[in-house]
Amino acid sequence: MKKLRFTGHETFHCRHFWLKKGFDFTIQNNTISDQDAVVKLGVGKNMVASIDFWLKAFYIKNEQDETTSFSQFIFNDVDGLDPFLEYEGTLWLLHYQLLKTEMASIYPLVFKDFRKQKINSQFTSQQLLKYLQKEERRRSGSNTSENSLKTDIKVFLRTYFLDKRGGKDLEDDLSSIFIDLNLIDKIDNGSSEGLYQLKVTEREEIPVEIFLYAILDTFKGEVSIPFDAIQEKIGDIFACNAEGLELKIAEICDRYKFAVYKEDGGRKQLQIKGEQNKLNILENYYNAQVYNIN
Repeated sequence: MKKLRFTGHETFHCRHFWLKKGFDFTIQNNTISDQDAVVKLGVGKNMVASIDFWLKAFYIKNEQDETTSFSQFIFNDVDGLDPFLEYEGTLWLLHYQLLKTEMASIYPLVFKDFRKQKINSQFTSQQLLKYLQKEERRRSGSNTSENSLKTDIKVFLRTYFLDKRGGKDLEDDLSSIFIDLNLIDKIDNGSSEGLYQLKVTEREEIPVEIFLYAILDTFKGEVSIPFDAIQEKIGDIFACNAEGLELKIAEICDRYKFAVYKEDGGRKQLQIKGEQNKLNILENYYNAQVYNIN
């Protein structure tokens, strides 16, 4: 993982419409340093900086303030396949991208490592805080301030979990980009400190093409991919258990004949025949949505 980073979002979680707004802003050759950036984006100065951070964290644009081919594929008004995030598959795709870039460190840390250390993937904010402090010391020897880490935890939770408090906070949370993915829940354990759970399931709801895209993107050019590697690099990202991953791979092989799942000497491997275009796989998903094909 890159150097751990827990700041940059200016205390704001990513709203559902920010990525499209930021994409359009960027494609028109605007930057956040422009004097009229606040006016063009229609938000406050701190939110402008936050949008800029999330655009990079989701790989909507690169460090040179250029939109990426990935973001063009999704958000372009002319031929983008889901510019207004109407399909749940796009949200799973963006979730994958967020963890892949590792620009916002808390996301891959929680999904890939921290939740495995807790019984039933249950944790409190205080437990997560101590874990982040320990990991930062172990990996880089640096110390982000406790207040900054606490803020990062709040932003993380609000990205995935809707706390029905009412008022303005509820309105903000309803616009959170990933609350519909049902990845994190809050458990009433009778204490004043909230107990959260990252829900690991078979993930039947994730489209098979999104899974296959993530595999092809992660294991570029590889012919034989071990099941354990897919679980570690893809299954964990999607909070998908081993049983669910087995089913997803079986579905991939049933639908795409270039994919073959084999077990040899106790080693399970997904074999990919020939060079495959991962974006063509995504187009299959979006075409199915347009024509209501299951």
